[in-house]
This record gives sequence, C-alpha cells and structure tokens, in this order.
Amino acid sequence: MESCRNVLIEFVCREAHAQVQSLGIGIRHKYNVDEVVAYTLNRLPPMFASTDVGLIQKRQECIAIQDKITKITRQALIAVRRDPLREPKPLADIELANAPYALLGIQDLLGWENLMWCDVPKAIEESLESAIAKFNSGNLAPRQSRYGALGRPQISSQSYLQRNAQKRSIAPESKQKEYEIYMLESRHFVHSLERLVMKMAQNRAQKFSPTELKFIRLEDVLALTLNRLPPLYATSEKGLNHLRYYAQMNIGSEVAIMVHEAMLEVRKNNYQSISPLMFQKIRHEREQALVKVRKLLLNPEVRWQNLLEIVSQSLDFAKKGQVCWERAAPKSVSR
Repeated sequence: MESCRNVLIEFVCREAHAQVQSLGIGIRHKYNVDEVVAYTLNRLPPMFASTDVGLIQKRQECIAIQDKITKITRQALIAVRRDPLREPKPLADIELANAPYALLGIQDLLGWENLMWCDVPKAIEESLESAIAKFNSGNLAPRQSRYGALGRPQISSQSYLQRNAQKRSIAPESKQKEYEIYMLESRHFVHSLERLVMKMAQNRAQKFSPTELKFIRLEDVLALTLNRLPPLYATSEKGLNHLRYYAQMNIGSEVAIMVHEAMLEVRKNNYQSISPLMFQKIRHEREQALVKVRKLLLNPEVRWQNLLEIVSQSLDFAKKGQVCWERAAPKSVSR
C-alpha cells in the first residue's frame, strides 16, 4: 500500500545493492537483488509504518540494527544465488499492483527517467504529440510540406520530435530522494499476508459505525497488524502460494484476531490525534496529476489502477494519426 510499508526495505535494498556491487563483475548477474532483499526481510523484525511520525521512529530502529541487516544480507547472498536451470515464475502484475508500480509502468512506457507524478500529464501529452508528429511527417504529400495531416504547422511537429529527446524529471535533490524511497514499493517482491490483512480489515469494518470508521484508517490497521505477524515476503508465484497456504493453515485464526484488535487500537489512538499519512504530499501530487490526465485524455474514468492501459491505448491511436486527447491551441507564429 502506498502509505504503509516496511521501513526496513529502504535499508535492506541499500545494503543488498552495495554487497552485490562489491562482488566480481563475473558473478553479479547470478544474483537477483529482489530475492536477496526478500530473504533478508524474512529474517528481520518487521518495521511497518503508516505515518510520517512512524516513519521517523522506525528509521531510528532500523539504524540501531544496521549490523544485523549487514550480516543477514551477507547470508542471503549465499542462500539465493541463481540456478540457471530453475528460473522461478515471476509474480503476476496484479500482485504487484500499487501506485508506485503504476508510475514505474508509465515511466517505462513513455521512456522517461525518474518520472514523478507531477510530470505525468506533461509526459503523456508530449509523447502523444510526438507520436502523431511522426505519423504526420511520414504521410506528407509534396504540396503539404508546411502542414501536417491534421492541419497543424509542421514546425510544431518538429518541435515535439526534438523536445522528446529530453525525458527526465528535474526536481530538487530532496524531492528526488523522497521519490527514490517512494518507488521502492514498485520492486518485485510482496508480503504474502498484506492482501489477507486488508481484506479482513475491510470485512470487519462493516461492523463499525460510520462515526467510528472516520478514525480507523486501513493503512494504520495494516501497519499495526503486520508488525505483529512474521514477515513472509515472496518474489515468485510459487513462493507466494506456498507462504499463503502456510499462513492459512497455521496462523489464519490468529490473523483475524490481530486485525480486530488493531482496528480497536487504531480507533482509540486516532480519537486523540490523527497523524498525517506517509507520503501525503506525493499522494496529493498524484491526485492532482490524475485530474489533469482525465482532462487531457477526455476520460473521467482514469485512475492510477488503469492509467497504463489507457495511456497505451491513446498512444496506439496517436501513432495511427488519430487525435484522442485535448490538444493545446497552436502558438501563433510571428512574421
């Protein structure tokens, strides 16, 4: 979930990358960093947080066990070395579905580096204009040399073709670092109990009154519950199914009790004070960006969950010369 995560991921990812890079060039490819991270997380106490205050506290706890993180990561390099004869089936996209993963998909589709939510509307528009500019430039008759197929000046098409060469978000270093941490949730490993806890919390929420539910945030319940359960991370379909079966057979009833207790505790704590959720600014930035994308693509149904699919379709239309978005009025050319 976007505003609930194991703060340890930030520390373990950094350590795993450092240790893999310290290996010889000839053997680095034998390691999947996500598998190293998952192995390490499964052997450390969970450090889930859902608020800015919780994030600061859990980071301090992670710093205190840095030596243990280093030691277990070193053990992971021995345990998860790749076997070329056994390539596990990767996790399905639906298991990885979250807002950072959706942003990563748009980044890859549009060919941007370090894409941020605030850049998404501009990135989509420029990619659409570039696609239709290429279509127009390849379908010009000799007497149409000045204008494209849709009546826009050819100079505009050329400007989009040139502008698209620079595809990188520019932001202050502090914001870039925040986004680097935010995007860690897009990596290819998942906690096998997260969906189970979320589903249980949503079902039990029906037993609370609307007034009480105002003080029970799913993110807080998820963080509190997962901190009381064993970390069960998986990087493959087989591993995920195995861990879920294990949880169902061994701790299913305990999870249900923990979820209910967490909801009561969260309600009690939030009666006193509700702290801002983690990555609140980025979440707000995402919502603002999606509002602009809906207007740009003339589609009120755009959500982060379907953003990649809708943008892919729009690009396909643009490559065929079809305008499926609200184009900005061409700037007048002074004589």
